[in-house]
Amino acid sequence: MAAAPLSLNVALLHDGMVDKTGKKVSTSVTLIDVHDISRSSRTYGVDSLFVAHPSQTMRALVRTVKRHWDGDFGSTYNPNRQDALSVLDIVSDLDEAIMKIEKRTGALPKLLATSARDGDDRISYQDMRQTMEDCGGSYLLMFGTGWGMGPELMARADHVLKPIVGPTEYNHLSVRAACAIILDRLRGS
Repeated sequence: MAAAPLSLNVALLHDGMVDKTGKKVSTSVTLIDVHDISRSSRTYGVDSLFVAHPSQTMRALVRTVKRHWDGDFGSTYNPNRQDALSVLDIVSDLDEAIMKIEKRTGALPKLLATSARDGDDRISYQDMRQTMEDCGGSYLLMFGTGWGMGPELMARADHVLKPIVGPTEYNHLSVRAACAIILDRLRGS
């Protein structure tokens, strides 16, 4: 029996994050993250990029940017940006993203968390890629902002990916850089 079609989705989360002291916070939307993660998502065949924020004002800001590139001057000035943002969906939280994926695919997605912190429960990119290719189905790759996802979000994950580690002790990639690297490891040719 053939595996179910693969549906990979990305969520850029802003609520339920932690700050550098470990306190639970909501972070602000960074528009360059929206642009760059949209471009990476489109490049690697992501079905939807969900930008999730509980603030109606922050969601409106992201909608304004999308509208600019969809139909305003931006759509003729840079059609590539319009194409990249075609995968963008603005939601209030992780659960809304999950519901939209379930409605589109007919199945709840497996939640894949990312973290700069290592642990015994982390899955390698090679193993996760093989699972996705062998089993198919829906996946939602969760990216945190600030100093990362809080324990409640991490606990919801079906799998936690190993951190990206360079050759130095410094380990503080931007979320947009981490997303590009992870998408390449999971979906690159």
